[in-house]
Amino acid sequence: MSTNAEASSVSMTGLALYYLRLGALGFGGPVALANRMRSDLVETKHWLSESEYNEGLAVATACPGPLAYQLAVYCFVELGLWWLRSWLKPLIS
Repeated sequence: MSTNAEASSVSMTGLALYYLRLGALGFGGPVALANRMRSDLVETKHWLSESEYNEGLAVATACPGPLAYQLAVYCFVELGLWWLRSWLKPLIS
């Protein structure tokens, strides 16, 4: 997970709204959606680093199924697990 300040401001609501908007308004096929996710998540919002995104793209390409869906799941898990760990840490400590 990215350690920058923008990544720490990711909320599950913001992440869900982002993917809702991407799914509702995105068009052009899986490669276009993957490129849109790169520009949004890496360059604009800085929620993921370039290396994290590239790793997700490699995993999504290797997995069967639609590329954009696999990549979205990977990015959601990367960001969602970070959010869950940050929420549970005070409870566990």
